[in-house]
Amino acid sequence: MKNTIFLFLMLISTGFVFSQKKEMQSITENELKAHLKFLSGDLMQGRDLGTPTPGLQIAAEYLKTECLKMGLKPGFSNYTQPVKMNHVQTDTTKTKIILKKEDEAIVFESNDIVPYSSSSKNDTLSAKIVFAGYGWNNKDKGYNDLEGLDLKGKIVMIMTRNPELANDTAANENASDRVEMMKLSGLFMSGAKAILFIPDPLNPNTSWFKMAKQFFAKGSYQAEGQKEGFIPGFLLLSGIETANAILKETGKTLEEIQKEINSSMKPASRELQSVSATIILAKKSESIMTENVIGVVEGSDPVLKNECVVLSAHYDHVGVGADGQVNNGADDNGSGTVALLEVAEALMKMDKKPKRSVVFAWVTCEEKGLIGANYYVEHPLFPMEKTVADINLDMVGRSATKDPENLDDINKSLGGPDRIYLIKGKTSSELNAVTDKICKELKLVPNEGLSKDLLNRSDYYHFYRKGVPVIGVTTGLHNEYHRPTDDEALIDYKKMKRVADFTFLTTFEIANRKERIQFDE
Repeated sequence: MKNTIFLFLMLISTGFVFSQKKEMQSITENELKAHLKFLSGDLMQGRDLGTPTPGLQIAAEYLKTECLKMGLKPGFSNYTQPVKMNHVQTDTTKTKIILKKEDEAIVFESNDIVPYSSSSKNDTLSAKIVFAGYGWNNKDKGYNDLEGLDLKGKIVMIMTRNPELANDTAANENASDRVEMMKLSGLFMSGAKAILFIPDPLNPNTSWFKMAKQFFAKGSYQAEGQKEGFIPGFLLLSGIETANAILKETGKTLEEIQKEINSSMKPASRELQSVSATIILAKKSESIMTENVIGVVEGSDPVLKNECVVLSAHYDHVGVGADGQVNNGADDNGSGTVALLEVAEALMKMDKKPKRSVVFAWVTCEEKGLIGANYYVEHPLFPMEKTVADINLDMVGRSATKDPENLDDINKSLGGPDRIYLIKGKTSSELNAVTDKICKELKLVPNEGLSKDLLNRSDYYHFYRKGVPVIGVTTGLHNEYHRPTDDEALIDYKKMKRVADFTFLTTFEIANRKERIQFDE
Protein backbone atom coordinates (compact mmCIF):
# COMPACT_ATOMS: atom_id res chain seq x y z
CA MET A 1 0.00 0.00 0.00
CA LYS A 2 2.82 2.39 0.89
CA ASN A 3 4.50 1.81 -2.47
CA THR A 4 1.19 2.29 -4.29
CA ILE A 5 0.57 5.60 -2.50
CA PHE A 6 4.14 6.70 -3.22
CA LEU A 7 3.72 5.86 -6.92
CA PHE A 8 0.40 7.71 -7.00
CA LEU A 9 1.92 10.82 -5.41
CA MET A 10 4.90 10.67 -7.74
CA LEU A 11 2.62 10.53 -10.79
CA ILE A 12 0.61 13.48 -9.51
CA SER A 13 3.79 15.42 -8.87
CA THR A 14 5.16 14.55 -12.31
CA GLY A 15 1.93 15.63 -13.94
CA PHE A 16 1.98 18.88 -11.92
CA VAL A 17 5.51 19.71 -13.04
CA PHE A 18 4.67 18.69 -16.63
CA SER A 19 1.67 21.00 -16.53
CA GLN A 20 3.88 23.89 -15.48
CA LYS A 21 6.40 23.03 -18.18
CA LYS A 22 3.62 23.01 -20.77
CA GLU A 23 2.54 26.55 -19.96
CA MET A 24 6.16 27.70 -19.89
CA GLN A 25 6.42 26.68 -23.54
CA SER A 26 4.37 29.77 -24.37
CA ILE A 27 7.34 31.89 -23.19
CA THR A 28 9.40 32.05 -26.37
CA GLU A 29 12.45 33.95 -27.54
CA ASN A 30 10.60 35.06 -30.67
CA GLU A 31 7.73 36.63 -28.72
CA LEU A 32 10.14 38.34 -26.34
CA LYS A 33 11.99 39.74 -29.33
CA ALA A 34 8.81 40.88 -31.11
CA HIS A 35 7.62 42.81 -28.04
CA LEU A 36 11.05 44.32 -27.38
CA LYS A 37 11.76 45.41 -30.96
CA PHE A 38 8.63 47.55 -30.80
CA LEU A 39 9.00 48.92 -27.26
CA SER A 40 12.69 49.79 -27.68
CA GLY A 41 12.46 51.19 -31.20
CA ASP A 42 13.31 54.79 -32.05
CA LEU A 43 9.61 55.57 -32.48
CA MET A 44 9.21 55.24 -28.69
CA GLN A 45 11.67 58.12 -28.10
CA GLY A 46 13.21 56.40 -25.08
CA ARG A 47 9.82 55.99 -23.29
CA ASP A 48 10.04 59.24 -21.36
CA LEU A 49 7.77 62.15 -20.56
CA GLY A 50 7.86 65.27 -22.71
CA THR A 51 9.38 63.78 -25.88
CA PRO A 52 8.25 64.96 -29.36
CA THR A 53 6.52 61.60 -29.89
CA PRO A 54 4.74 60.46 -26.69
CA GLY A 55 6.64 57.18 -26.42
CA LEU A 56 5.84 56.55 -22.76
CA GLN A 57 2.11 56.85 -23.41
CA ILE A 58 2.36 54.63 -26.51
CA ALA A 59 4.18 52.00 -24.43
CA ALA A 60 1.37 52.09 -21.83
CA GLU A 61 -1.27 51.63 -24.55
CA TYR A 62 0.69 48.70 -25.98
CA LEU A 63 0.82 47.02 -22.56
CA LYS A 64 -2.90 47.56 -21.99
CA THR A 65 -3.72 46.08 -25.40
CA GLU A 66 -1.63 43.00 -24.60
CA CYS A 67 -3.34 42.63 -21.20
CA LEU A 68 -6.72 42.73 -22.92
CA LYS A 69 -5.64 40.20 -25.54
CA MET A 70 -4.41 37.78 -22.84
CA GLY A 71 -7.58 38.18 -20.78
CA LEU A 72 -5.94 39.64 -17.67
CA LYS A 73 -8.48 41.14 -15.31
CA PRO A 74 -8.09 44.94 -15.14
CA GLY A 75 -6.68 46.05 -11.81
CA PHE A 76 -8.19 49.47 -12.36
CA SER A 77 -10.47 50.81 -15.10
CA ASN A 78 -8.92 50.00 -18.49
CA TYR A 79 -5.84 48.64 -16.64
CA THR A 80 -4.94 52.26 -15.81
CA GLN A 81 -3.85 53.52 -12.40
CA PRO A 82 -3.52 57.29 -13.00
CA VAL A 83 -0.52 58.99 -11.40
CA LYS A 84 -0.78 62.77 -11.25
CA MET A 85 2.59 64.44 -10.87
CA ASN A 86 4.10 67.84 -10.34
CA HIS A 87 7.01 68.72 -12.62
CA VAL A 88 9.42 71.40 -11.39
CA GLN A 89 11.98 72.96 -13.72
CA THR A 90 14.44 75.81 -13.54
CA ASP A 91 13.31 79.06 -15.13
CA THR A 92 16.53 79.63 -17.06
CA THR A 93 15.63 83.21 -17.99
CA LYS A 94 15.59 84.27 -14.34
CA THR A 95 18.18 81.96 -12.79
CA LYS A 96 21.65 83.50 -12.49
CA ILE A 97 24.87 83.69 -10.51
CA ILE A 98 26.18 87.12 -9.47
CA LEU A 99 29.69 87.71 -8.09
CA LYS A 100 30.16 90.75 -5.87
CA LYS A 101 33.06 92.49 -4.19
CA GLU A 102 32.96 93.34 -0.49
CA ASP A 103 31.48 96.75 -1.36
CA GLU A 104 28.62 94.93 -3.20
CA ALA A 105 29.87 96.01 -6.62
CA ILE A 106 28.96 93.38 -9.24
CA VAL A 107 32.04 92.00 -11.03
CA PHE A 108 30.45 89.09 -12.90
CA GLU A 109 26.95 87.94 -13.82
CA SER A 110 25.89 84.87 -15.80
CA ASN A 111 22.87 82.67 -16.57
CA ASP A 112 25.21 79.70 -16.94
CA ILE A 113 24.00 78.02 -13.78
CA VAL A 114 21.98 74.77 -13.80
CA PRO A 115 20.55 73.70 -10.44
CA TYR A 116 18.92 70.44 -9.46
CA SER A 117 15.35 71.47 -8.58
CA SER A 118 14.32 69.29 -5.66
CA SER A 119 11.93 71.96 -4.35
CA SER A 120 9.23 73.96 -6.14
CA LYS A 121 10.11 77.11 -4.16
CA ASN A 122 12.12 79.97 -5.60
CA ASP A 123 15.39 80.40 -3.73
CA THR A 124 18.09 83.02 -3.35
CA LEU A 125 21.33 82.14 -1.60
CA SER A 126 24.22 84.43 -0.78
CA ALA A 127 27.48 83.15 0.69
CA LYS A 128 31.26 83.18 0.61
CA ILE A 129 32.90 80.83 -1.88
CA VAL A 130 35.40 78.09 -1.11
CA PHE A 131 37.42 76.52 -3.91
CA ALA A 132 37.96 72.89 -2.86
CA GLY A 133 39.86 71.50 -5.85
CA TYR A 134 38.29 68.20 -6.79
CA GLY A 135 36.44 67.94 -3.48
CA TRP A 136 38.29 64.67 -3.01
CA ASN A 137 39.56 62.85 0.08
CA ASN A 138 41.67 59.70 -0.20
CA LYS A 139 43.17 58.72 3.14
CA ASP A 140 45.16 55.83 1.62
CA LYS A 141 47.08 58.21 -0.64
CA GLY A 142 47.26 61.04 1.91
CA TYR A 143 45.33 63.42 -0.33
CA ASN A 144 42.53 65.61 1.07
CA ASP A 145 41.09 68.66 -0.74
CA LEU A 146 38.93 69.46 2.30
CA GLU A 147 41.59 69.50 5.01
CA GLY A 148 41.55 72.69 7.08
CA LEU A 149 38.58 74.20 5.26
CA ASP A 150 35.53 75.66 6.98
CA LEU A 151 32.69 74.75 4.62
CA LYS A 152 29.75 75.50 6.87
CA GLY A 153 27.29 77.81 5.14
CA LYS A 154 29.61 78.26 2.13
CA ILE A 155 29.24 77.73 -1.60
CA VAL A 156 31.86 75.08 -2.40
CA MET A 157 33.22 75.02 -5.95
CA ILE A 158 34.78 71.74 -7.07
CA MET A 159 35.98 70.17 -10.31
CA THR A 160 34.70 66.87 -11.65
CA ARG A 161 36.76 63.65 -11.31
CA ASN A 162 39.76 63.45 -8.96
CA PRO A 163 43.57 63.71 -9.35
CA GLU A 164 43.93 59.94 -9.78
CA LEU A 165 41.43 59.81 -12.64
CA ALA A 166 42.83 62.98 -14.18
CA ASN A 167 46.32 61.43 -14.29
CA ASP A 168 45.03 58.11 -15.68
CA THR A 169 44.58 58.49 -19.44
CA ALA A 170 43.00 55.01 -19.65
CA ALA A 171 40.40 55.68 -16.94
CA ASN A 172 36.88 54.58 -17.86
CA GLU A 173 34.38 57.45 -17.95
CA ASN A 174 31.93 55.24 -15.99
CA ALA A 175 34.20 55.74 -12.98
CA SER A 176 32.97 59.35 -12.74
CA ASP A 177 29.50 58.28 -11.58
CA ARG A 178 30.77 56.70 -8.39
CA VAL A 179 33.43 59.34 -7.72
CA GLU A 180 31.00 62.27 -7.92
CA MET A 181 28.48 60.54 -5.65
CA MET A 182 31.19 59.80 -3.09
CA LYS A 183 32.09 63.50 -2.94
CA LEU A 184 28.58 64.76 -2.21
CA SER A 185 28.01 63.11 1.15
CA GLY A 186 31.31 64.37 2.60
CA LEU A 187 30.71 67.92 1.40
CA PHE A 188 27.15 68.15 2.67
CA MET A 189 28.13 66.53 5.99
CA SER A 190 30.72 69.30 6.33
CA GLY A 191 27.90 71.85 6.24
CA ALA A 192 28.20 73.19 2.68
CA LYS A 193 25.23 75.33 1.67
CA ALA A 194 25.73 74.60 -2.03
CA ILE A 195 28.04 72.53 -4.21
CA LEU A 196 29.05 74.11 -7.52
CA PHE A 197 30.33 71.52 -10.00
CA ILE A 198 32.67 72.67 -12.79
CA PRO A 199 33.87 70.31 -15.56
CA ASP A 200 37.60 69.90 -14.98
CA PRO A 201 39.40 71.60 -17.91
CA LEU A 202 41.82 68.75 -18.66
CA ASN A 203 39.12 66.12 -19.15
CA PRO A 204 38.84 65.16 -22.85
CA ASN A 205 35.59 63.30 -22.17
CA THR A 206 32.89 65.45 -20.56
CA SER A 207 30.04 62.97 -21.11
CA TRP A 208 29.35 62.64 -17.36
CA PHE A 209 28.97 66.40 -16.96
CA LYS A 210 26.79 66.68 -20.06
CA MET A 211 24.60 63.85 -18.80
CA ALA A 212 24.27 65.51 -15.37
CA LYS A 213 23.45 68.86 -16.98
CA GLN A 214 20.76 67.28 -19.13
CA PHE A 215 19.33 65.45 -16.12
CA PHE A 216 19.24 68.63 -14.02
CA ALA A 217 17.67 70.61 -16.87
CA LYS A 218 14.79 68.13 -17.13
CA GLY A 219 13.79 69.05 -13.59
CA SER A 220 12.28 66.90 -10.86
CA TYR A 221 9.04 64.97 -10.68
CA GLN A 222 6.91 64.08 -7.68
CA ALA A 223 3.55 62.39 -7.37
CA GLU A 224 0.86 64.80 -6.26
CA GLY A 225 0.59 64.78 -2.46
CA GLN A 226 4.06 63.26 -2.06
CA LYS A 227 6.42 65.13 0.24
CA GLU A 228 9.01 67.05 -1.73
CA GLY A 229 12.45 65.50 -1.89
CA PHE A 230 15.02 66.80 0.55
CA ILE A 231 18.68 67.53 -0.18
CA PRO A 232 20.67 69.17 2.65
CA GLY A 233 21.98 71.85 0.29
CA PHE A 234 21.95 72.94 -3.34
CA LEU A 235 23.51 71.10 -6.28
CA LEU A 236 24.61 73.45 -9.06
CA LEU A 237 26.42 73.07 -12.38
CA SER A 238 28.27 75.83 -14.19
CA GLY A 239 31.14 76.34 -16.63
CA ILE A 240 34.78 77.39 -16.97
CA GLU A 241 33.97 81.08 -17.45
CA THR A 242 32.21 81.21 -14.08
CA ALA A 243 35.06 79.30 -12.43
CA ASN A 244 37.71 81.64 -13.78
CA ALA A 245 35.72 84.69 -12.63
CA ILE A 246 35.58 83.20 -9.12
CA LEU A 247 39.32 82.44 -9.14
CA LYS A 248 40.41 85.82 -10.53
CA GLU A 249 42.05 86.90 -7.28
CA THR A 250 44.45 83.94 -7.50
CA GLY A 251 45.88 85.25 -10.77
CA LYS A 252 45.47 81.80 -12.30
CA THR A 253 42.88 80.02 -14.41
CA LEU A 254 41.21 76.82 -13.31
CA GLU A 255 43.21 74.88 -15.89
CA GLU A 256 46.49 76.24 -14.55
CA ILE A 257 45.51 75.32 -10.98
CA GLN A 258 44.44 71.85 -12.06
CA LYS A 259 47.79 71.21 -13.76
CA GLU A 260 49.60 72.22 -10.55
CA ILE A 261 47.44 69.88 -8.45
CA ASN A 262 47.93 66.97 -10.84
CA SER A 263 51.72 67.36 -11.06
CA SER A 264 52.32 67.89 -7.33
CA MET A 265 49.45 65.72 -6.03
CA LYS A 266 48.90 68.45 -3.43
CA PRO A 267 45.59 70.31 -2.89
CA ALA A 268 45.24 73.99 -3.79
CA SER A 269 42.04 74.63 -1.83
CA ARG A 270 41.23 78.05 -0.37
CA GLU A 271 38.41 80.38 0.60
CA LEU A 272 38.06 83.28 -1.85
CA GLN A 273 38.43 86.63 -0.07
CA SER A 274 37.62 89.25 -2.70
CA VAL A 275 34.27 87.93 -3.94
CA SER A 276 31.07 86.36 -2.67
CA ALA A 277 28.18 84.96 -4.68
CA THR A 278 24.47 85.54 -4.86
CA ILE A 279 22.63 82.81 -6.74
CA ILE A 280 19.02 83.33 -7.80
CA LEU A 281 17.13 80.07 -8.43
CA ALA A 282 13.79 80.62 -10.15
CA LYS A 283 11.39 77.70 -10.68
CA LYS A 284 8.37 76.91 -12.81
CA SER A 285 6.02 73.98 -12.26
CA GLU A 286 3.23 72.15 -14.06
CA SER A 287 0.89 69.23 -13.38
CA ILE A 288 1.20 66.24 -15.69
CA MET A 289 -0.47 62.82 -15.90
CA THR A 290 1.13 59.42 -16.32
CA GLU A 291 0.00 55.91 -15.34
CA ASN A 292 0.81 52.52 -13.92
CA VAL A 293 -0.58 49.61 -15.96
CA ILE A 294 -2.13 47.01 -13.68
CA GLY A 295 -3.52 43.59 -14.66
CA VAL A 296 -4.50 40.63 -12.47
CA VAL A 297 -4.58 36.84 -12.69
CA GLU A 298 -7.26 36.05 -10.13
CA GLY A 299 -6.40 33.29 -7.66
CA SER A 300 -8.23 29.96 -7.69
CA ASP A 301 -8.59 29.51 -3.92
CA PRO A 302 -11.73 31.21 -2.53
CA VAL A 303 -9.82 32.46 0.53
CA LEU A 304 -6.21 32.83 -0.61
CA LYS A 305 -7.21 34.74 -3.75
CA ASN A 306 -7.60 37.74 -1.46
CA GLU A 307 -3.82 37.72 -1.07
CA CYS A 308 -1.46 38.44 -3.94
CA VAL A 309 2.02 38.19 -5.36
CA VAL A 310 3.02 41.36 -7.24
CA LEU A 311 5.19 41.09 -10.34
CA SER A 312 6.61 44.52 -11.18
CA ALA A 313 8.76 46.14 -13.84
CA HIS A 314 9.16 49.75 -14.88
CA TYR A 315 8.36 50.49 -18.51
CA ASP A 316 9.84 54.00 -18.70
CA HIS A 317 13.37 55.03 -19.65
CA VAL A 318 15.39 58.25 -20.01
CA GLY A 319 14.22 59.59 -23.36
CA VAL A 320 16.21 61.58 -25.92
CA GLY A 321 19.62 63.09 -25.22
CA ALA A 322 20.56 66.71 -25.76
CA ASP A 323 22.35 65.60 -28.96
CA GLY A 324 19.11 64.08 -30.31
CA GLN A 325 20.17 60.45 -29.81
CA VAL A 326 17.43 58.14 -28.55
CA ASN A 327 18.18 56.17 -25.39
CA ASN A 328 16.21 53.10 -26.42
CA GLY A 329 16.50 51.28 -23.09
CA ALA A 330 16.25 47.78 -24.54
CA ASP A 331 17.73 46.21 -21.43
CA ASP A 332 16.69 49.03 -19.07
CA ASN A 333 13.93 48.17 -18.78
CA GLY A 334 12.39 46.97 -21.99
CA SER A 335 13.68 43.52 -21.04
CA GLY A 336 11.82 43.34 -17.72
CA THR A 337 8.70 44.87 -19.26
CA VAL A 338 8.33 42.27 -22.00
CA ALA A 339 9.41 39.36 -19.79
CA LEU A 340 6.40 40.13 -17.58
CA LEU A 341 4.13 40.04 -20.64
CA GLU A 342 5.29 36.51 -21.38
CA VAL A 343 4.94 35.40 -17.75
CA ALA A 344 1.40 36.78 -17.68
CA GLU A 345 0.54 34.88 -20.85
CA ALA A 346 1.90 31.62 -19.39
CA LEU A 347 -0.13 32.02 -16.19
CA MET A 348 -3.28 32.81 -18.15
CA LYS A 349 -2.88 29.56 -20.12
CA MET A 350 -3.07 27.47 -16.93
CA ASP A 351 -6.30 25.52 -16.54
CA LYS A 352 -6.07 25.98 -12.79
CA LYS A 353 -4.63 29.29 -11.75
CA PRO A 354 -2.39 29.75 -8.68
CA LYS A 355 -4.22 29.85 -5.34
CA ARG A 356 -3.28 33.45 -4.66
CA SER A 357 -3.89 36.25 -7.11
CA VAL A 358 -0.99 37.56 -9.16
CA VAL A 359 -0.84 41.32 -9.81
CA PHE A 360 1.15 42.50 -12.82
CA ALA A 361 2.33 46.07 -12.24
CA TRP A 362 4.07 47.85 -15.08
CA VAL A 363 5.05 51.00 -13.22
CA THR A 364 5.92 54.44 -14.50
CA CYS A 365 8.70 56.92 -13.79
CA GLU A 366 11.20 54.64 -12.08
CA GLU A 367 13.87 56.74 -13.72
CA LYS A 368 12.42 59.85 -12.07
CA GLY A 369 12.82 58.41 -8.57
CA LEU A 370 10.77 55.18 -8.28
CA ILE A 371 7.60 57.29 -8.49
CA GLY A 372 5.21 54.74 -9.99
CA ALA A 373 6.12 52.02 -7.49
CA ASN A 374 5.90 54.46 -4.59
CA TYR A 375 2.43 55.52 -5.78
CA TYR A 376 1.31 51.89 -6.08
CA VAL A 377 2.34 50.88 -2.56
CA GLU A 378 0.54 53.95 -1.16
CA HIS A 379 -2.58 53.16 -3.26
CA PRO A 380 -2.36 49.37 -3.73
CA LEU A 381 -4.88 47.14 -5.45
CA PHE A 382 -4.51 44.61 -2.61
CA PRO A 383 -3.61 45.96 0.85
CA MET A 384 0.08 45.73 1.62
CA GLU A 385 -0.66 43.31 4.46
CA LYS A 386 -2.24 41.03 1.83
CA THR A 387 0.77 41.31 -0.50
CA VAL A 388 2.91 38.26 0.20
CA ALA A 389 5.85 39.11 -2.10
CA ASP A 390 7.08 41.38 -4.88
CA ILE A 391 9.18 39.99 -7.73
CA ASN A 392 10.66 42.84 -9.73
CA LEU A 393 12.44 42.53 -13.08
CA ASP A 394 14.88 45.29 -14.02
CA MET A 395 17.56 44.80 -16.70
CA VAL A 396 17.24 41.06 -17.31
CA GLY A 397 18.31 40.76 -20.95
CA ARG A 398 22.09 40.82 -21.19
CA SER A 399 25.00 38.41 -20.76
CA ALA A 400 28.75 38.81 -20.65
CA THR A 401 31.03 36.08 -21.99
CA LYS A 402 31.93 35.24 -18.38
CA ASP A 403 31.09 36.32 -14.84
CA PRO A 404 32.97 39.33 -13.40
CA GLU A 405 35.87 38.44 -11.14
CA ASN A 406 34.48 40.67 -8.36
CA LEU A 407 31.67 43.13 -7.71
CA ASP A 408 33.79 46.07 -6.56
CA ASP A 409 32.41 48.16 -9.42
CA ILE A 410 28.69 47.44 -9.78
CA ASN A 411 28.69 49.28 -13.13
CA LYS A 412 30.68 46.31 -14.44
CA SER A 413 28.60 43.57 -12.84
CA LEU A 414 27.09 42.04 -16.00
CA GLY A 415 26.96 38.31 -15.41
CA GLY A 416 27.86 35.42 -17.68
CA PRO A 417 25.28 33.30 -19.54
CA ASP A 418 24.14 31.44 -16.40
CA ARG A 419 24.38 34.11 -13.69
CA ILE A 420 21.29 35.78 -12.25
CA TYR A 421 21.44 38.40 -9.50
CA LEU A 422 18.77 38.30 -6.80
CA ILE A 423 18.25 41.32 -4.53
CA LYS A 424 16.41 40.30 -1.36
CA GLY A 425 17.16 42.56 1.59
CA LYS A 426 16.24 40.80 4.84
CA THR A 427 17.04 37.10 5.13
CA SER A 428 14.26 34.61 4.47
CA SER A 429 15.38 30.99 4.49
CA GLU A 430 11.96 30.06 3.03
CA LEU A 431 12.45 32.40 0.09
CA ASN A 432 16.05 31.25 -0.38
CA ALA A 433 14.90 27.64 -0.53
CA VAL A 434 12.39 28.48 -3.26
CA THR A 435 14.81 30.46 -5.44
CA ASP A 436 17.67 28.01 -4.94
CA LYS A 437 15.48 25.10 -6.04
CA ILE A 438 14.22 26.84 -9.15
CA CYS A 439 17.65 28.16 -10.15
CA LYS A 440 19.00 24.63 -9.85
CA GLU A 441 16.20 23.30 -12.06
CA LEU A 442 16.89 25.96 -14.71
CA LYS A 443 20.69 25.67 -14.35
CA LEU A 444 20.93 29.33 -13.36
CA VAL A 445 23.61 30.45 -10.90
CA PRO A 446 22.08 32.85 -8.33
CA ASN A 447 24.17 35.58 -6.72
CA GLU A 448 23.01 38.04 -4.04
CA GLY A 449 26.18 40.14 -4.14
CA LEU A 450 24.42 43.27 -5.46
CA SER A 451 21.78 43.40 -2.72
CA LYS A 452 23.56 46.00 -0.60
CA ASP A 453 24.29 48.38 -3.48
CA LEU A 454 21.01 48.02 -5.36
CA LEU A 455 18.37 47.58 -2.64
CA ASN A 456 17.17 51.18 -2.94
CA ARG A 457 17.73 51.58 -6.69
CA SER A 458 14.70 49.91 -8.22
CA ASP A 459 10.96 49.54 -7.67
CA TYR A 460 11.14 46.64 -5.19
CA TYR A 461 12.52 49.11 -2.63
CA HIS A 462 9.09 50.58 -1.86
CA PHE A 463 7.59 47.12 -1.32
CA TYR A 464 10.54 46.25 0.92
CA ARG A 465 10.09 49.37 3.06
CA LYS A 466 6.46 48.28 3.55
CA GLY A 467 7.65 44.96 4.99
CA VAL A 468 6.98 42.84 1.90
CA PRO A 469 9.52 40.12 0.99
CA VAL A 470 11.11 41.05 -2.34
CA ILE A 471 13.12 39.44 -5.09
CA GLY A 472 14.81 41.95 -7.37
CA VAL A 473 15.92 40.12 -10.49
CA THR A 474 18.66 41.47 -12.78
CA THR A 475 21.46 40.17 -14.98
CA GLY A 476 23.74 43.08 -13.99
CA LEU A 477 24.90 46.53 -15.09
CA HIS A 478 27.04 47.23 -18.14
CA ASN A 479 28.65 49.99 -20.23
CA GLU A 480 25.43 50.64 -22.17
CA TYR A 481 23.50 51.55 -19.01
CA HIS A 482 21.62 54.84 -19.62
CA ARG A 483 23.32 55.33 -22.97
CA PRO A 484 22.06 55.35 -26.58
CA THR A 485 23.90 52.06 -27.14
CA ASP A 486 21.44 50.07 -24.95
CA ASP A 487 19.91 48.54 -28.07
CA GLU A 488 17.81 45.46 -28.81
CA ALA A 489 20.59 43.91 -30.91
CA LEU A 490 22.64 43.28 -27.74
CA ILE A 491 19.92 41.29 -25.95
CA ASP A 492 20.55 37.62 -25.07
CA TYR A 493 17.06 36.20 -25.66
CA LYS A 494 18.01 32.72 -24.48
CA LYS A 495 19.05 34.18 -21.12
CA MET A 496 15.98 36.40 -21.04
CA LYS A 497 13.66 33.44 -21.52
CA ARG A 498 15.36 31.62 -18.65
CA VAL A 499 14.77 34.67 -16.43
CA ALA A 500 11.10 34.69 -17.47
CA ASP A 501 10.90 30.95 -16.71
CA PHE A 502 12.45 31.61 -13.30
CA THR A 503 9.87 34.32 -12.64
CA PHE A 504 6.99 32.09 -13.71
CA LEU A 505 8.07 29.14 -11.54
CA THR A 506 8.92 31.30 -8.52
CA THR A 507 5.61 33.12 -8.74
CA PHE A 508 3.68 29.88 -9.00
CA GLU A 509 5.53 28.39 -6.02
CA ILE A 510 4.99 31.44 -3.76
CA ALA A 511 1.37 31.91 -4.84
CA ASN A 512 0.55 28.25 -4.09
CA ARG A 513 2.18 27.93 -0.69
CA LYS A 514 -0.14 27.08 2.18
CA GLU A 515 1.58 29.67 4.38
CA ARG A 516 2.96 32.95 3.10
CA ILE A 517 6.72 33.61 2.88
CA GLN A 518 8.17 35.04 6.10
CA PHE A 519 11.39 36.86 6.96
CA ASP A 520 13.64 35.08 9.45
CA GLU A 521 13.45 36.38 13.02
